[in-house]
Amino acid sequence: MTDRPILRLPNPELTVRLKGSPDRRRRPRGAGRQGQDARFGEAFRRLEEAFQGEAPDVLLRQDPSGIAPERALVFETLLPIQNFQKATARIGFELLIEDRLDDNYEIPDELVDEYVAAAAPTLYATMPSAADLQRMLQLWRAYQNDEEKPYGLAPWWQLFDLLADIRPWGPQDRLTPQAQAELLKQLADDDAVPMRLELEIWPTANRAQRNRWQTDTRARVEALGGEVVRTSSINLNGFIYEAALIDMPSGAVRAMLENPFAPDGLATIDGLQFVLPQTVGQSLPDLSDDEPDTDFGDLTPFDPNAPVRAVLLDGTPIAGHPALDGGVDIEDVHDLVRLSQVQHRRHATSMASLILRGDLVADGAPLNGARLLAIPVLVDGADGASSPDDQLFVDLVHIALTRAFLGDDPLAPEAFIVNFSIGVRGSHFAGRISSLARLLDWWAENQGILFTVSAGNAPDGLVVPNMRSIDFEDAGLEAQKAHIDAALRVARHTRTLLAPGEAVNVVTVGAASRDLTDPTMPLPAGMISLDGGEGVLTAVSSGLGLGAFRSIKPDYVHTGGEHDLRMSPIGAHLRLTVPNQYQRSGLYAATVQRGAASQYRVRGTSCSNALATRAHVNAATELMGDDGPFEGQNLGRRDLALITKALAVNAARWPENAIAYYESERARLNGNHSNAREEVCRHFGHGVLNEVFMREAPDYGVTLIGTATIRKDRAALFDVPLPPSLAGERLGRSMWVTIAWFSPVLATRARYRLALLEAVPHGTDLLGNLIEDQGWNLDMRARELDANIIKRGTVWSRRLIQDGPIVPNYGQGAVLPIRVQCRDNSGGGLSPDEEIRFAIAVTLELEVETQFDIRSEIEDLIRVRLREAG
Repeated sequence: MTDRPILRLPNPELTVRLKGSPDRRRRPRGAGRQGQDARFGEAFRRLEEAFQGEAPDVLLRQDPSGIAPERALVFETLLPIQNFQKATARIGFELLIEDRLDDNYEIPDELVDEYVAAAAPTLYATMPSAADLQRMLQLWRAYQNDEEKPYGLAPWWQLFDLLADIRPWGPQDRLTPQAQAELLKQLADDDAVPMRLELEIWPTANRAQRNRWQTDTRARVEALGGEVVRTSSINLNGFIYEAALIDMPSGAVRAMLENPFAPDGLATIDGLQFVLPQTVGQSLPDLSDDEPDTDFGDLTPFDPNAPVRAVLLDGTPIAGHPALDGGVDIEDVHDLVRLSQVQHRRHATSMASLILRGDLVADGAPLNGARLLAIPVLVDGADGASSPDDQLFVDLVHIALTRAFLGDDPLAPEAFIVNFSIGVRGSHFAGRISSLARLLDWWAENQGILFTVSAGNAPDGLVVPNMRSIDFEDAGLEAQKAHIDAALRVARHTRTLLAPGEAVNVVTVGAASRDLTDPTMPLPAGMISLDGGEGVLTAVSSGLGLGAFRSIKPDYVHTGGEHDLRMSPIGAHLRLTVPNQYQRSGLYAATVQRGAASQYRVRGTSCSNALATRAHVNAATELMGDDGPFEGQNLGRRDLALITKALAVNAARWPENAIAYYESERARLNGNHSNAREEVCRHFGHGVLNEVFMREAPDYGVTLIGTATIRKDRAALFDVPLPPSLAGERLGRSMWVTIAWFSPVLATRARYRLALLEAVPHGTDLLGNLIEDQGWNLDMRARELDANIIKRGTVWSRRLIQDGPIVPNYGQGAVLPIRVQCRDNSGGGLSPDEEIRFAIAVTLELEVETQFDIRSEIEDLIRVRLREAG
């Protein structure tokens, strides 16, 4: 219970979306019918000749690099084609990928004109049959003859106009640069040594076709001396995953990497979409051989009747540990517990400890009104925990979630949050959304589950160029931070989020380098601490954003233990690493040492993610507790997930050093505000989480929370009563408005996230007409994040400020109108019947204490309104 409970917004009025102005920019022109015939006519003529002969399917398949039935056909265009998915379906094509190509895509000279700057090169991958290809040839002929476009097929004319390339999906697509680099890293010198790979088959809706491709894949693998270890087929409404786990001789893998286009090689199997290193989920705990610390103090026991509100996917925790006993249940869905020796069960034990009790020394209180369910998906070993090497990790996670939430007897029917403090080895985000991230996105939207995912850690250390240890140590704190910022900027493309942190519906948590207790000893020689100065530093090892589609990732950062750094020279340069087996700093969590239950200091994004999960669950309990906005109600899973997601981002703030970093980046980037903000978001996201603000209003402010459901092109209008005492007062004030939702996703769309929600600031004139009011009746201006970057994810959060010179002027009964509206972000993928549930959090805060309390005034006004409405 708190002294300043969060208030509940009255139900909104449902209305229509206000549409913006259409984009009237001039668009790039194509090469015209004659120009396109000169470029692609020969390819279409060869295709037509093949269909005029006997056995065209056989003839076309004789060319492994040509266009053939049931071979993925790629179109590359200068611009995305509106409604192209519908137009392909009309002639039988199944569109499997629509993807935005890299910014460095080389546009053919024939298509370049004065408007080329507006280009957005796009790739379409389709799966045509022989009949589909013949229909496409008919359309090409009609286009060449300047015939009338058939109804519904106009996008094909636009495609032909803007076509930059037409080709089959090939080895260059199946083997991404990131996958090649990781395979080379794992490749054995001995050609006979088997290497484990993961093959993703095209996720066509045609199950029979997927089965045929599995058969073709097995035949090719065995012909190359390999073996299929396991296959997977997940067929859900909105998520399809078809994959094979294989062993291949290292020599065959080496041959594939040296010549991916070999006709009988692995990378030329028609049914394959990607050739990848095995997806290995892993967690790397701090290790220690120290004497066990068994002084746990007086720990308050857990409530055995409390519901399970959170699920932990990790290794196996020690359920009988004094810090966990009674708080965690273990369900061995995958029969992995027996494979994890007790003395190695460190990471999951620490995660369960931080979720259930926080820092054992600084906090130790049991999770508020809730318990934890652990489902092991990793096997704990001496060097950490990792997923079983004979399993497909996507399968393991999907089965665990199915048992937790679905079926006649789900394991965690009252849980709303899943802690995923696991990263995929070597899978740093490089633009492609991983299958694991797509799976979590599907579960989040389909079942209303909030996943908290760690941003991942970069264990290799950070290289500061042309720097000696002694010079770095003598440079002073601010200079040291500047050197580290510069080094991180250079290395940021190799220190990105670990999968599945790029998922759009999840909350991705980075680590703030800070402790909740004092250091245990002086700083050892050869170590430096960056603690001190204004603000909060992010951990040097924490994975950096941005996320998919340049969305804000991490969503926020949270306490992850202070990261002292070890200095070690490498030639003329300096390497900074976060040491293992280090007990000067960190968060106190449960572990096992020398076979005994113990507590140990840990650090990293896993730790910050565990504390974030704890914050979400504690906030949910407060919401439904005494004086909470939903007192006495048992909110459903989706609402708890969305409300706490909105409250967490709404409670995040950029610290002073983040604002200073923005100013320095803006100067470095010659005044480019947007890019400077993006640079800060890579490290801080929306800011550092303030757990208190998830549960109660600020001392001089008020926080309100609401929920509603809207559809495409609809809106929900919330009227927030304005406190009468604030009118006419010269006071500094700030406002945060945050919307959280789970968007339907569609992998076949370049704009994978289908639904975009936003709050439109407006007011009314004296006649009641709607007018734009960017200050929301309080004469405030946006700060920190601009209007574009906050629209890219599934959290929309706008922060506004007014330092005080402008006095708000409004009368009795005035309201602050917040119109939350939904639009299709995908260019036609969002159904008008799709209902999007969302949560909104609003915080209004004054800079200084006043004689009046705006929270009490707004609460009274809401009560009056509810009585009048009732």
